[in-house]
Amino acid sequence: MRTNSDLYLAMSRVGSAARRPLAEFLRAWWSTGYDYADSKALEPLELVGWVRDALVAPAPPYERYWAREDLDLEALDGFSAWSRVIRAQVCDLEEMASAGVLRTQASYLGLDAPRPPGAGRRPTPPRWFNLDVASYLESGVMATVGGWRPEFEDAVVDVEPPEPLEIGAFDWSDLTRFAIGGQTHQ
Repeated sequence: MRTNSDLYLAMSRVGSAARRPLAEFLRAWWSTGYDYADSKALEPLELVGWVRDALVAPAPPYERYWAREDLDLEALDGFSAWSRVIRAQVCDLEEMASAGVLRTQASYLGLDAPRPPGAGRRPTPPRWFNLDVASYLESGVMATVGGWRPEFEDAVVDVEPPEPLEIGAFDWSDLTRFAIGGQTHQ
């Protein structure tokens, strides 16, 4: 796996095979992330393998106290920052499900997490555009390194996207951007 387009295709395939809700995947991804916490960076193939593993790994239960925690990223970096972003996203998705927000038909326009009174600070915006594993993973790649090509979907475009670019390893700041992009990239 050498290019951003290779990574986009790999994540698209992995995401398309997902059979679990996004919140459950994120809890499993967060939990399996501890296996990589001491890594400085992951090669794209390692990242895809980790995501694939998280799709079948047991997901720990949602802990309600996460919603009251201050998950701000100030003075944090590396794995700790990524971990807080994922936990904040899980809180958003759980609160959206409890409030019935996820049942709305206009989710493609974006949905806001309700963030009820007493919710702690979160490092992510309340707006969500990608509420399933496949779109979350594809959007995470696009927000971080790009890589979509019109030929992947027989799309007709006005302007060709840039040619595929060679990519390197993803450090934790890249993975944090990936997670936020998975939520917000359109």
